Amino acid sequence: MMVEIMAMIRRDKLSETKKALEAIGLGAMTIQTVNGRGLQGGNMMTDIDPVIPESFDSVSKITSSLTPAHYALAHSLTRPVFWIPKRMIQVLVPDTKSDLAIKAIMEANRTGKMGDGKIFVIPVEETVRVRTGQRGPSSL
Repeated sequence: MMVEIMAMIRRDKLSETKKALEAIGLGAMTIQTVNGRGLQGGNMMTDIDPVIPESFDSVSKITSSLTPAHYALAHSLTRPVFWIPKRMIQVLVPDTKSDLAIKAIMEANRTGKMGDGKIFVIPVEETVRVRTGQRGPSSL
């Protein structure tokens, strides 16, 4: 049996994550740029995460001083939704290596702050190499 490990991570952690996966023998991966939001609704609060890159221009930067966004969050106004740029890594592994891959991704990405990411483990029934027609784990 094989599994797909799909991880949503911070953009600045991509290089560390690739190196961590390559170190355990998982060099084949798919990487995409994605935008999304977690439970915080896309709002990054400087009280929680004081280091907010300037490149996050579409992100509300809430401080302890009253801003329109802060007011909207504290009152019944419609909350704006902001999308946070992330990287999505997909890697296919034998299920016996899934715990090792998850551990490598977590160690490379854990900062202890909101936005560290999510990892999803999805069962894969079969793989087929298009060029040769080879099937199963050996087609990875």
